[in-house]
Amino acid sequence: MEVLPVWNEKYSIENTDIDLQHQTLFDLAEKTASLLNRHIYKIEVKELLGNFFDYMKTHFKDEEEYMYSINYPYLSEHKAMHKKIIKDMSALLSECNSTNDLKEKLNKIVSIWLVEHIAEHDMMINKYKKSLDKEELELTKEQEKDNKFEYICGCKDMIHKLDYGLHVKIKYLNIAYKCKKCSKELNFNSLEEK
Repeated sequence: MEVLPVWNEKYSIENTDIDLQHQTLFDLAEKTASLLNRHIYKIEVKELLGNFFDYMKTHFKDEEEYMYSINYPYLSEHKAMHKKIIKDMSALLSECNSTNDLKEKLNKIVSIWLVEHIAEHDMMINKYKKSLDKEELELTKEQEKDNKFEYICGCKDMIHKLDYGLHVKIKYLNIAYKCKKCSKELNFNSLEEK
């Protein structure tokens, strides 16, 4: 099992309530990880998962309200990611037949949620919030030019540079986009992934 990151200020979105919720989620993930390293009963995993699931729903609601309050431009994409996480967790609760299966799937969801969602997507909220400060606006516009995600298609030596919103739709929400030239579906250029 991979080691989960621990909370530190680099994950802050500079909103006290949301940061405290993120810290609690990191703690719940750590408890989950410690359970996965020993023999446990399915009921224990389901109880922890239920607590994690309930807290995530509350957190998502609060985070979405915060994004709405600052007019976050990727609110609908972010909400869709939240729905997908909830859907995956719901399926996990109802579909697992064995403790090992439940532990494996739980680890995957917790790892993806913490590493990708908080560390990558929630950080975009803070980046946007900072861009609202007029002194940082020009710097942010310059960073936005560099914040493109590379996708490939069937065309030889063609790289499609997509903005964050399209990247989220393709990679995380499974919405297909095709190249206008070759009509092949765009695929994330994983060689560029950091």
